[in-house]
Amino acid sequence: MKKIFLISLIAAAFLTSCNKDSEGVSSVTSYPTVELKGDQALTVLVNGTYTDSGVLALEGTKDISSSVKMEGSVDVTKTGVYTIKYTATNKDGFTASARRYVGVITPAAAAMDISGTYRRNAGAKGFAIVSKTSYPGLYMNNNPGGATSDGTTAGTSVNNILIYMFQIDATVISAPSQDSKVGEFACTGGVYDDTNKLYKWVCVNAGYGTSVRTFIKQ
Repeated sequence: MKKIFLISLIAAAFLTSCNKDSEGVSSVTSYPTVELKGDQALTVLVNGTYTDSGVLALEGTKDISSSVKMEGSVDVTKTGVYTIKYTATNKDGFTASARRYVGVITPAAAAMDISGTYRRNAGAKGFAIVSKTSYPGLYMNNNPGGATSDGTTAGTSVNNILIYMFQIDATVISAPSQDSKVGEFACTGGVYDDTNKLYKWVCVNAGYGTSVRTFIKQ
């Protein structure tokens, strides 16, 4: 009985000491940030040259750019849209990331200008505005799904779902998976018809179906 009582006293003293040692101790985490150097989206001609601009990654005020993990690469010998993802991790394991999109395009695509206002030929018939950027073959599309602002009224359109739209070749367009105001958005199977001034693709987003959407230039 005396032995049990002595062991209990020792255990209580140990726990009290541990509690005192941990009093007032706190941990502060500086979450990482990743900022792209250069443009988020750009194009280069097939068989041309691409040099990655890199990123600036910080943990608080500490530069951790050298430890950033880079996923993806660009093959300038093959046309397509390439996504490069940069991820920074702080000392406590928290991460932050950013993406860059590089379109490797043909001279035929670079020579074309497909910007303009397009109207979807089915459903609510919303409008999409395709705007040029400073890079050939790279556009911004403000309504990739051709939705209307209220879901029913033809002639009105959603104008805030801005995504990058690449023309890869004279007849090929694409929108890589990217952030948008309605979540992750991509467009696949994109075809451009210069004769009839239209394009078609399938939108990949939780709020859209799997049907092919066709847009005719106005």
